[in-house]
Amino acid sequence: MGEIILTMQVSLDGVVSDEHQWMTLSEEILEDYLEYYQNIDTIIVGRNTYSSLAEYWQQAENSPDALEQAIAKKMNDIPKLVISHSDVELTWRNSELLRVKDEHSLAEELQTRKKAAKRISVESGVKTWQSFIEYGLYDKLWLLVHPVVASQGEHLFALAGQMQSLQLTQTKIYTNGVVGLEYKAANPTRQAL
Repeated sequence: MGEIILTMQVSLDGVVSDEHQWMTLSEEILEDYLEYYQNIDTIIVGRNTYSSLAEYWQQAENSPDALEQAIAKKMNDIPKLVISHSDVELTWRNSELLRVKDEHSLAEELQTRKKAAKRISVESGVKTWQSFIEYGLYDKLWLLVHPVVASQGEHLFALAGQMQSLQLTQTKIYTNGVVGLEYKAANPTRQAL
């Protein structure tokens, strides 16, 4: 059975919104992202961020930066699930709408998808990440923690509701001060729903 990985950029104080104000990427981080996407079978995105991600990555295939172009090509080729309660215009190559009524239907659908895929990456947005954390619908977290206190914005674990034990499986310190942390959920994709 596959695994569901939540990946995101996060400030030191846990903020995951308005990243453009505090996020600093580097070649080193982008190289790790390219390697990461080489082993991803499916990408999950929320309805609210789908169109901006679709527009960005489709345009990035024409980027003068070879690394960004390689990541864009990989992102555009990977099948994508768009989680929504309503219709969404699918403009991004290899996209499929996953209409969900509630967390129970989402959990059931994810279990089915995990049987067919090895690695599913949940890319965005804030509400999607918070929901996956709230309901324990993940196996791993890959956090890129930036050396900044954002002080305002949406917090990653705002809806956690209860303690969730994690096991640190990998760390990496980047030259720009970002720290990569990979955690395994102690109780992955629980079926308590």
